[in-house]
Amino acid sequence: MFRIAPLVFAAILLHAMAFIIWNVGTRPPAQFLKDVTKSSWRGLWHFTLGLVILIAGAALMLSVALVDVQHEFAILELIAVISGLLVETLLGTTIRAHLFSR
Repeated sequence: MFRIAPLVFAAILLHAMAFIIWNVGTRPPAQFLKDVTKSSWRGLWHFTLGLVILIAGAALMLSVALVDVQHEFAILELIAVISGLLVETLLGTTIRAHLFSR
């Protein structure tokens, strides 16, 4: 059990970083649609980077599900995604301020 915890924690952090890059917590849906229709290079870069990080977190959860836990991947991944959204909601604004202020 203690071998699994750091991997699950890392997967949750990867999910949270993807959501922070996508600015899920503070962007209104109308602004999101406006940004998607613009399709600028910066938006494309943020989308691609977030997607790669999200897939890395999912792959990490898949490795835990296949090797150690033997439970269903979908349930574990759903818990990791919801936890990532909670981390993004609690810390996303602060982390974005530190990342993009430089």
